[in-house]
Amino acid sequence: MIKYDVAIIGGGISGLSALHYIKKEKPKASVHLFEADNRLGGTIGTDNIDGYSFDWGPNGFLDREPLTLQLCDELNLKNSLERAGDSVNNRFILRNGKLRNVPMSPPAFLKSDILSILGKLRLFMEPFAKNRKEGIDESVYDFVKRRIGIEAADYLVQPMVSGVYGGVAQKLSLQSCFPIMREMEDEYGSLFKAMITKARKAKKESKKSGGPSGPGGWLTSFDGGLYKIIERLNELYAGYIDTSAKIKKISKENCYQIELENGSKFEADNLIIAIPSNNVVPIIKDLSPKLSSVLNEIPYAPISVVCLGYSADVIKSDLNGFGFLVPKKENLNILGSIWTSSIFKKRVPKCGVQFRTMIGGDGDHESIKLSDEKLQELAIADLSKILKIEGKPDVVKIYKWKYGIPQFIIGHNDRLKNIETELDKLQNIYLTGNAYYGIGLNDCIKQSYKVVNNLIKNL
Repeated sequence: MIKYDVAIIGGGISGLSALHYIKKEKPKASVHLFEADNRLGGTIGTDNIDGYSFDWGPNGFLDREPLTLQLCDELNLKNSLERAGDSVNNRFILRNGKLRNVPMSPPAFLKSDILSILGKLRLFMEPFAKNRKEGIDESVYDFVKRRIGIEAADYLVQPMVSGVYGGVAQKLSLQSCFPIMREMEDEYGSLFKAMITKARKAKKESKKSGGPSGPGGWLTSFDGGLYKIIERLNELYAGYIDTSAKIKKISKENCYQIELENGSKFEADNLIIAIPSNNVVPIIKDLSPKLSSVLNEIPYAPISVVCLGYSADVIKSDLNGFGFLVPKKENLNILGSIWTSSIFKKRVPKCGVQFRTMIGGDGDHESIKLSDEKLQELAIADLSKILKIEGKPDVVKIYKWKYGIPQFIIGHNDRLKNIETELDKLQNIYLTGNAYYGIGLNDCIKQSYKVVNNLIKNL
């Protein structure tokens, strides 16, 4: 039976970056990666159709994480990076059927019509808001409602949460999703005071201060689509990778025994599991029923990405922007739409326009059951009404993810503590991926880097 120093389960960005870091730090270590699908990348993928490049899931990352940029450099992808255009700063929220510009500065906010006069006045009362009760894992919605009012919660934060997490703000944990907001309140007693203090400090140090939701950053991808990073990792490490290798179960005696669905077996001294948490549950239930049970408590939101390619002459609205989000109170089918061709110019043919429109989320689990034809119909109907589109798309591509985005609901931090406790008991087994400490590409790379740093102490 083959025995490895390290076995990696999962060939998405988390597993592949872990493989890279191990081979970089310990080139002589015997390591192998097993991916259940017949391709690598997980939700990261890019299709090129009639001059359009459509990303399957995520379409970029923020360039604020040094580890991600360093990884791109190590993979010789630095010259392939594609920064979004300046239009990325123009973002919109739909209210009463009209797209309204999201204000990016206090003066712009005063002129904005996203909130009513009363909503704006309530927001300026933020420094006098009541403090959070001790020991409470507060929801994102409750935090925002307490600090800046219910109107801001409904029309600013809920759509932002659905755009990032596909989630429901009333269910998501502030501490787990936006820890900086909680830290700002705890340290300064007010978001306004914290932002002013941080802005002054950043200006003094000639840096960007970011905002309450996190540090700043610029949307970045690769020429031709995000899948380029997966392709490059596969080129470098193909000899250490097996696809169509689904794990059946994991057990442990002196080391880890792993059995594949095809009957093959192998052993490993160390194990990195880099697949969605819901897929971890069945393969470790015999190894650790408690760990399996805790992982089963992490829910996922379904998401469908409807990619539409149009001829520019049928679009009657100005598309100088990133796109728009839809508050739940607008009662539409879509969560929002990204104007891909406005932010990444090379993703469409000449005179083409591309929209990436999202349907579903944690507030709409039934939508994942809809046919592609119905999803296309719903997306086109809402977009046509909002953007005054007077024609049909030339190209349509739909990606459906039943388990699309992990939800960091209230109690997530307690679940993480229980997970870490069980991993410590088992020893030499590590979990990485977007279900634990962050859902973005940057988060996945950072978590895998941390896991490998801990693991190589055993090699």
